[in-house]
Amino acid sequence: MSLTTELPRTEVRPADLAAYIREHATAEELDILQELCGKRREIVWAVRGSLVRTGTKVEMTNMKPKYLNGLGGTVTRTRKSKKGETLADIALDTQSAARLAKARRNGDPTDVVEGIPLAGLVLA
Repeated sequence: MSLTTELPRTEVRPADLAAYIREHATAEELDILQELCGKRREIVWAVRGSLVRTGTKVEMTNMKPKYLNGLGGTVTRTRKSKKGETLADIALDTQSAARLAKARRNGDPTDVVEGIPLAGLVLA
């Protein structure tokens, strides 16, 4: 079975695709999948980013440092970085602000986190 020729173009179940990858995919097919997954991820991030505006409630995901993951709040501003990436400033909700204060080494409370890439945000 070849990934490019034998899988039907419609109604491919994720479980079937995962089983094929686990049991049969060649190195070349894995390279193709990796490239396609990267391109798809860029599209998903772009769509996600287009939905984020001032006033949008969001949650942070896939962030570094890890203690930012799961924090939520409201976007107060968006802007472009020097590299052209869209960044958001987020006013944290009360619970997230308290979690962030505990996670930080100095324990300083903050209600706003600045410069978060839109790719790291999901709508709350």
